[in-house]
Amino acid sequence: MNLAVNKIILLGGCGFLGLETAKILKKNNYDVIIYDLPTKKNICPNNCEFREIDLINNNLENTLNIEKNDIVINLASRQYIESNIVPYFGRQEWFNKLNYHVSNITLQIAIDKNALGYIFFSTDMVYGIPKSLPVSEKNDKNPIAEYGISKLKAENFLLKKSLNNIPLTIFRPRLISGPGRQGVFKTLFKLINKSLPVPMIGKGENCYQMVSVFDCAYAILLAIENKIPNQVFNLASEKKIKVKDLMKNLINYADSNSVIIPINSGLIKSILRSFDLLGKTILYKEQYSIADKDIILNIDKAKNLLKWIPKYDDQAMINATYDYWLKNVK
Repeated sequence: MNLAVNKIILLGGCGFLGLETAKILKKNNYDVIIYDLPTKKNICPNNCEFREIDLINNNLENTLNIEKNDIVINLASRQYIESNIVPYFGRQEWFNKLNYHVSNITLQIAIDKNALGYIFFSTDMVYGIPKSLPVSEKNDKNPIAEYGISKLKAENFLLKKSLNNIPLTIFRPRLISGPGRQGVFKTLFKLINKSLPVPMIGKGENCYQMVSVFDCAYAILLAIENKIPNQVFNLASEKKIKVKDLMKNLINYADSNSVIIPINSGLIKSILRSFDLLGKTILYKEQYSIADKDIILNIDKAKNLLKWIPKYDDQAMINATYDYWLKNVK
């Protein structure tokens, strides 16, 4: 443990990644204070202090207890998950309010209070559809929709404002997966469980990389132990597997009789785009646009500088997520 650390301020600490982060930090003897919505209090770990806050609608300068030698970890994010109702109108500002504006405010508070460092979880969606693979942290940033745009705006501000003021680490993860996170997989799991046909966008010859929630939490711990390096890091699994093989293996794992039905990418994307325009969204642009694309991040930087090695591959992640859904959600 770094004895210089006073405490860890975990913004959005009762979210999917936040709970795992709190767990690994407490295991390594850090004092953790979780800030999250009042509705999340019942899932806060017993060994962490919980403080109710609405990051968007509060005077954060007076409600966030950030002190000298604290570390701020910002996991609070509006994204495409079931608990978020993404509006049809004003979608960009809806994402910006938390992902961009709150990040700006909390970084400034951390600087003013002489915090030891600031860790921000961004997304690989800042890259958009990659023109070359694997995607390194230096690749062009060209987000294709509102979520990625809001995260890139936050990144740009944080990088500029933190310069010579506070150590800043930014993580760009692929799709974070693991037990408890259903998201786009929920419908897939239902079909497989009932041995129904499984539609697939395209032929499934592409690799749609993910990253484990446990590996992401471990990366945060390593960043702290490395004194919050002023770096941007990609996070993703290491073993590559094609989407069609991922699905076939999951079907076999679930002892299902489902068959995969490839659907022409152009056709299904046009349909999904039309539904979104009509306000009947099935998948969002940042989800369906890359469903048939190879998305492979270069993680050499995290491996070399943080000594971070992902322990979980995509197949293990989706199998574990299916097991959780079967026992707790179905």
